[in-house]
Amino acid sequence: MSQDLETRVERLYLPERPLFSRDNQVFRAKDTVYLCGEGGKTYAVGENGKRLELVQNLSFYETEFQGYFLRVHRSFLVAVGRIDGVFERYPEEAEPAAPTGRGPGVPASVGGVGDILFSRSGGAADECELTLRGTEARIPVTTTYARAVKKALGVSSLHHVVPEHPEDKKLRKLEIIDFAWRELYTLDPKNESAVKAFTAAWRVLIFGKERTLRYFRRFGENQIDKRRLVKNIIWQTWRWIKKGIRKPFDGNIRSFWYEVKNALGGDDILDSDDVGMFYDTLREMIEDQRLFRYKDFGFMDMNSPFHGVGKQRPEIILCVEKAGLANMAQSLASEAGASHICTRGEPAVLTIEYFTDNLKAAIGGKEVTVFVMTDLNPSGVSIRNSLISGIEAQGVKVARVVVLLETKDFPDDVLPGSKAKVVRYELKGSVITPVPPAKMGQVTKALKWFESIEDPRLKTEAEYPGGKRIVTIWGIDSDTIDREIVRKRFLEGAASVPRF
Repeated sequence: MSQDLETRVERLYLPERPLFSRDNQVFRAKDTVYLCGEGGKTYAVGENGKRLELVQNLSFYETEFQGYFLRVHRSFLVAVGRIDGVFERYPEEAEPAAPTGRGPGVPASVGGVGDILFSRSGGAADECELTLRGTEARIPVTTTYARAVKKALGVSSLHHVVPEHPEDKKLRKLEIIDFAWRELYTLDPKNESAVKAFTAAWRVLIFGKERTLRYFRRFGENQIDKRRLVKNIIWQTWRWIKKGIRKPFDGNIRSFWYEVKNALGGDDILDSDDVGMFYDTLREMIEDQRLFRYKDFGFMDMNSPFHGVGKQRPEIILCVEKAGLANMAQSLASEAGASHICTRGEPAVLTIEYFTDNLKAAIGGKEVTVFVMTDLNPSGVSIRNSLISGIEAQGVKVARVVVLLETKDFPDDVLPGSKAKVVRYELKGSVITPVPPAKMGQVTKALKWFESIEDPRLKTEAEYPGGKRIVTIWGIDSDTIDREIVRKRFLEGAASVPRF
């Protein structure tokens, strides 16, 4: 058999060849997505994200599995057959040469970002990132190893295979600058002197007014765009926490605001009146753009005493709205071995993050059944919907929602003491005029809710001279319900939930 043919036959068996972990686990090459070197150790990463430390270094596997694993970076080998995308990598943003100089390639339509170098195109020749089937990680390709990658893919150039990665395009549209990303990528968090030098050079909070103005000038004005500045501070803080070069916060969200305000207040960049803008920007980046989570910053959950995960049936969740019902919910959930959460009004996204992380650790991929007890009014419906959508947004699938309260649970002799006013409005002919403090939107929402309830007892009218009528829409407070009704309904319902 010729040497060439022997090599080809050998390569056919490479996917089935075994690899051995340092703790004596055996697995096949085809089950490995990529190999990486980190801190003097070598790891194999599988489809499930599981990392196994290997016995040999990367060079050993590069040689022994030539044709199957390909070196693309001094710290990475990838399974060639798993490559399914090639994306351009981008250079770190240069310091603007002049306050008004538009960076090359920056379109005029970019709005307020034209005063700085914001284009990320044109990185080092053939530098790129690979996406691999079986992982969400993006593996870097450096110029040193690009030639072998091009040969394996059968292309002559990697530099313009794809002009821009969707994630990077998203950041550009959000006007976020990933300052010194290349240097950050290679920075060793354990190298204190290197970290100190890096943070001193690139921490946006200490840029000073002149440098801040050069990066975050409001388009057409000699003023700082505060919202864009705050957005970039938040992004950088998350990146640095994730990298491990700064500690997460040990307080609440307000602790973050004080850090930002105290650093920028002396330069007259931000003041106390900007607190609302700061909170709204953080909310937008987390809840609308979903760039990261509140929990990623280490913010404490002020509602931690109001939720817990059950030991026997954690996939069953009892939710109540009112803080006055929290003890009842905890007691009932404990009796059923179920989980519980008290939202205390609209559920906080941060609380849902902590709750669902604990929940997922207990249930794995199971679906959940949610028993909900909120006020019978439009706000109660909103709280219920926010809770369910919030749980699902964190990757927990809700199979069934059971509403524990109905208006029929409140007989005529009990209802008067349980009612609470929702809105009042004046009705003259067909013209509706909200009675302050109600707004028209609240009246519209209340009427829609009332139609869905179909209980005429929750709408009353009072006649006034001149053909005017004052209409009141009523709701029902959940904490006025007979506790035994709730207990029986929940425990019977929980017992009927199938076990998986």
